Amino acid sequence: MPSAPTPVGAYSATIRSKNLLYISGQLPFKNSKLIYKGKIGQDLTIEEGYEAAKLCALNILSQMENNLQENTFKRIIKIEGFINCNNSFEQHAKVLDGASDLLSKLFFKKAEHVRTVVGCNSLPLNAAIEITALVEIY
Repeated sequence: MPSAPTPVGAYSATIRSKNLLYISGQLPFKNSKLIYKGKIGQDLTIEEGYEAAKLCALNILSQMENNLQENTFKRIIKIEGFINCNNSFEQHAKVLDGASDLLSKLFFKKAEHVRTVVGCNSLPLNAAIEITALVEIY
């Protein structure tokens, strides 16, 4: 599991409210280095976008690990993906599937989630993708 990335701005990586853990947008960082930069479908392939989404999901899991005690995770409720792409890109869902597939593989039914995915003209640090999550806890 990678180390949980620190925020790149003036905000909290996570906020816990009652039985919910809100996780701020996670970029495809590994060892404090942004691995996937640029626009998917232009600078990066859909497959690279898929891998970037998996890395964002791993960073979400790292944030969960830093903020939850053992056996307090109930389920993932929602993820939101923001894809750095140009106006003609239409494969947003295939990119975000990288995160959804990884979470489902690890958590099975606990990972059945709703999601939103949108295309963006730019993202912080020229990241290829950013993913937020909402997690239910005990």
